[in-house]
Order: sequence, then structure tokens, then C-alpha cells
Amino acid sequence: MPRSAGMNLVFRLGTSAFSLSVDDLAEIRQEPASQLTDDENRSFPYCLGTLAYRDQKIPVINLKALFRIPTGSGGGDLLNLLILVGESGFWGVPVSRIEGIFPLSAFSVCRAPFLAMLTGPRPYQTLELWRDELLIRCDALWLEQFWCRA
Repeated sequence: MPRSAGMNLVFRLGTSAFSLSVDDLAEIRQEPASQLTDDENRSFPYCLGTLAYRDQKIPVINLKALFRIPTGSGGGDLLNLLILVGESGFWGVPVSRIEGIFPLSAFSVCRAPFLAMLTGPRPYQTLELWRDELLIRCDALWLEQFWCRA
């Protein structure tokens, strides 16, 4: 797979902001919520169901629950989905809003505070500053280990 030449996607889950390397991203798509099916992949923690994608069923993961973000009033009839590339294949993430794709030069990276790590592993390790806003840095392979635990 070709590399992104240093670009990050910025998205939101509720009011919380996140960044993700576009190298982890296969596709951004909008799907009717009715396309999610409830089947065998519900055994994964945080799994909302599966979605048909490129002749396969992929799990759709609730990152809001993983990050303990209040779910609010639901997402409506359409889901904004990020299709990510993980070690076990593709997986989807519904997001509240997509801000855009920006060059790495627009971000300042900082490590998560040590005290935040004392209670065990977190689904993030890095924070980024973008336009005077603190973002949680996501990595598809790192996140995958949290929802793949049975």
C-alpha cells in the first residue's frame, strides 16, 4: 500500500477530537444505519455489528464506548464511517464528524501524561495539538488490540 506522504485525518466522536494517519485509512463512507447487521462479531467487545464491505463482513466498532465518551442521542439514519486497516483486516468506526485531512506539519505531538497511564494500558499513547485544540492520536493497530480482546 502506498504511504500517505505525512497526512492526518481529523475527526470527532461527540465533542472529543481525534487524529489518525491516513495510512491507517482504507476509505471514508456514509452508510444507512440499517446496513449494520447483528451477528457473530458481536462477541467482540465494543462491536456494534457488521457491515458488508468488499465482499466480506467487517466489524463496526464503537470507539465512543472504548474511549468512554457519552453516546448522546444516537447518530440518525446515516453513519459516517471510517474504514480502517488493521492486523486482522478491515474494520469500521462510526464518527460524528470529519474535519478533513491535513499535513503532519499542522500538528505538534506530545506524549500522554504519565499519570494517565498508571491504571493500565489506554487506547491511546499520544496527544497532538492542532489549531490550538488537543487531539487524541489514534493508531489502527494499537486500537485493534483493545476491541479484539474476547
